[in-house]
This record gives sequence, C-alpha cells and structure tokens, in this order.
Amino acid sequence: MSKVSLKKADYLLDEKLMTPKFRRGYQVEYAKVLLTQKIAEMRKKSHLNQKALADRLGVSQQVVSRIETGQNENLTIDTLTRLAYALGHKVKISFQKAAKNEISLEIS
Repeated sequence: MSKVSLKKADYLLDEKLMTPKFRRGYQVEYAKVLLTQKIAEMRKKSHLNQKALADRLGVSQQVVSRIETGQNENLTIDTLTRLAYALGHKVKISFQKAAKNEISLEIS
C-alpha cells in the first residue's frame, strides 16, 4: 500500500478546486466549519461551557454540541441570532459584490 503524502493531498485538492461545482461545495462546507468554530470561540470567551449556553438558550447541551460540531444541518437565522444574543453579540448580514470564484460566505 502506498503512502499518500500531504503534498499529494494538497495537489489533489487544488486540482478538484478547479471545477466550479466542487469549489462551490468546498467553500460552503468551509464556511460552515468557520461558523461553528466561531460559535465555540465566542462561547469560550464568554467563560461558558456548553451546558451554561444551552440553559441560556432553553435547549439541551447536546443541541449546543451539535451546533459546534457542525452536525446541526438546520442552523437558521433565528438560531444564530439567539446564539449571538446569549453570548452578548449580534449577527450582521451584508451582501457585497464578489469577484468571480471568490468565496461567497465570509465569517468574521
């Protein structure tokens, strides 16, 4: 069995990213990962564990865990605004002109 090097994996990813359909799917999934990481980061900066955040939201700790691990496929604007409020933040959505092939979802 041959070893797959990181260099080969990066090359394969770059090759796949050349196709518009794959690139779009990759960008969406990447943005989802960034969003879930941001939620977990905000929770930790607020010195809350998942259970404490869940209590603020009126949900179970498992719901918060699923959100932070990207297992919640239905993360709605309502849920995002409730999360943000519970963490002392707000959600800001803006539509900006994007260059061709530029990622269409930015998390900050």
